[in-house]
Amino acid sequence: MEIIDNFLPDHQFNQVKNMVVSPYFPWYYGPTLKNVETGEIIELEHKETQNQFVHLFYHFDVPVTEFFKDLECFRKRLDVKSLVRIKANLNPCVDKVIEHGYHVDLPDCTTAVYYINTCDGYTKFETGEIVESVENRIVIFDSNMRHTGTTTTDPAGRFVINFNYFK
Repeated sequence: MEIIDNFLPDHQFNQVKNMVVSPYFPWYYGPTLKNVETGEIIELEHKETQNQFVHLFYHFDVPVTEFFKDLECFRKRLDVKSLVRIKANLNPCVDKVIEHGYHVDLPDCTTAVYYINTCDGYTKFETGEIVESVENRIVIFDSNMRHTGTTTTDPAGRFVINFNYFK
């Protein structure tokens, strides 16, 4: 696992953050977790964490949105050989921080979670390690490592971008 603070230069970070938190950026309501193999929605213990807002940038060899081009800076910094998926998640504010549930995004590749804003949410690994949500931080790890995201009590919400790729 590798944690890198100040991952993007300030001007690139501000461009990405302004895009994602813009009132004109399209978010889509959906389930927080799906079974990777079956596509079935995983029922979570806490109903207030069952859904989130997502924006799919790229999915299995296909750019899905016009905003995909705005993430080119990540491909270069992450040394991506082949993309699998890029997806942004927005977890709105709730009353307490709740872990969603351990999962694997996609097996047998590399996963990177990029934090758009600082909040009291975090990423926790089954090994016990916790990576706090700090803006312009990225955590890179083997995609087979089970991890969970969380909700936040921050009024702005919790914004992250997940990358799944081959090095």
